[in-house]
Amino acid sequence: MTNLPHHTHHLLSDGQAGETYQITALNGDLPCKLHLVNLGFHTDSYIKLILKRHQQWVVSVDGSRFAIGQDIAQQIEVKAVK
Repeated sequence: MTNLPHHTHHLLSDGQAGETYQITALNGDLPCKLHLVNLGFHTDSYIKLILKRHQQWVVSVDGSRFAIGQDIAQQIEVKAVK
């Protein structure tokens, strides 16, 4: 079970490996948001945090895996799903 409460929104960078979240918002400047959208990161999409090591996160969105840095993980707001 995740440490993030189900009713509040948090940053993906605060998430736990092995947990699945729903994206609630993409923050940052316009180029950052467009880059995330082009990769398939959309509001209401589900994202699984596969691995968290040092300042790198491996995530899965719509069946595709991505390695993202802490700077990007801090721009993705999520809520925990059951």
